[in-house]
Amino acid sequence: MIAAPTRQAVAIAVAAVAFCIVPPQARALDPRFDLDPDVLDKSAEPSAGYKRGRPVRKIRSSAAGMSDYTVRPGDHIFKILMKEYDLSNAEAEALIPEVKRLNGISDIRRLQVGRSLRIPLAHRREQFPVAEKVQPKRLHTASGRADGRPVPAVSVAGGDERPVGHSMRMMSLAYNQEPANLDAVRQAWSGLVSSQPVDSRPISIEDANFSLSLDPESFPSFPAADGGRVLVDAEGKIPPLVRALIEGKDPSVRIVSESPRNRKRFMASLLESARFYSVEDNVSLSFGADPKLTVNADFKIEKTPESVLSHDVVLMNVEEYRRGMPSSLVQFLRREGFQVVEPFPGREGASPRGGQTLYQITAHETRGMVDGLLRALNVRYEADRSVELYGMADGGLKLDVRADRYFEDGRDRYVVSYFDGDPVSYTLTRLLETRGYRVVVLDPKDDFRKVSEKILSRLRLPGVFAQHDLFQYRDAPYGIRMSGVRLRSQGAGGETVFLTNVELDPLFRDILDYNGYSVISY
Repeated sequence: MIAAPTRQAVAIAVAAVAFCIVPPQARALDPRFDLDPDVLDKSAEPSAGYKRGRPVRKIRSSAAGMSDYTVRPGDHIFKILMKEYDLSNAEAEALIPEVKRLNGISDIRRLQVGRSLRIPLAHRREQFPVAEKVQPKRLHTASGRADGRPVPAVSVAGGDERPVGHSMRMMSLAYNQEPANLDAVRQAWSGLVSSQPVDSRPISIEDANFSLSLDPESFPSFPAADGGRVLVDAEGKIPPLVRALIEGKDPSVRIVSESPRNRKRFMASLLESARFYSVEDNVSLSFGADPKLTVNADFKIEKTPESVLSHDVVLMNVEEYRRGMPSSLVQFLRREGFQVVEPFPGREGASPRGGQTLYQITAHETRGMVDGLLRALNVRYEADRSVELYGMADGGLKLDVRADRYFEDGRDRYVVSYFDGDPVSYTLTRLLETRGYRVVVLDPKDDFRKVSEKILSRLRLPGVFAQHDLFQYRDAPYGIRMSGVRLRSQGAGGETVFLTNVELDPLFRDILDYNGYSVISY
């Protein structure tokens, strides 16, 4: 019979042999939780293959300040920067736009496996430079090691020394900021993803080793177009480990870390993560030629491939400094197949009345154009008046010439004459200029542009016939461009007068009225 101590020794030996022949991959730990054995050795330096207690993947160096990384299954840029390059959450977020620009990437979570990415290495050094020639300080612990010896320390940026091994950092989620008010976004979102109601339930993940739940008030979520959910981490409070757990356990959840305080960037991230069929930003749409209506939108959203055919394209504006669209324009766009969504209230109301007048000269023949222009310019005139070319004081000869339109402005006298092909009439009219009259000779074929240029030139008014923007795009997400003459008075009020012969339909009249124009037709 074998003694008990001998049986115990044999059992230990058999267990050791069995342990040695088990394939390493069968007992491998996730590298994020693997321990460096050298840490347990008091005399050993940190292993070259480890960094912060996990192995560092070999990354091939490229050009100066750059490295090449080959994409593996399950990779996305945020995970690569934090896991492979050891960046913090803030550092990774700051570097992502540069990585996207260098590699021409539009979606950071849809990377082609096997693709080589260029990663700038100098980013962290530039933002967090290491102080030079600083005497290191040693951090002491109250207890040290179990045997009473001090824990070895290594110096870190800034001159401090830290204990070698794994450091555990508890990240507090208690922020002073109140949760972002996204009620307006929720209301608009229900129209974008109408097939899926906005889910207010908390995101929960159950695993054999942990249970995770997020408060929906602090971390609201929105349904995505592809059936997933978009989680809003408005203040960037979710720790990197928790972020990795969420994305690893539930790939249908996409996390948006942009702050709602920057409305346009926040909505851009939200729309991108929702994975609609198509999302374009800074879109400009034009309707008509003269007048020409231009509608600008922060985003144009096609929910599905059939959105254009089914007239279900969304135009969204989120900038708060602009006025919203008038109801007549919203209805017009709806007839054209566009749904207008403005979740955030902009500047309220229409522009104040006064200071801008548009005169529409509706006549098609020359005399009617002249009469309309003179009335718009508040000029009192006489029709078919006889004006004196020679008087009795000129040798006893009196000769009067008929003026189609005659008016005076201070010391100046004006004559408007229509040339009908009679050379005698034309000569007499030109002779009036020798007597001090300011003469305008019009041809029956002159259009509104010619007539307005001749009249304004004689009146010494600095008006130019061209296509003009009637109001600034910075004030509204739309604009009207129209041909005509713009005049600005020299007085303190600075009244703007616009003269045009363009016919306006009710839509344009309503938009001009909404933007403070008084429209008068002659």
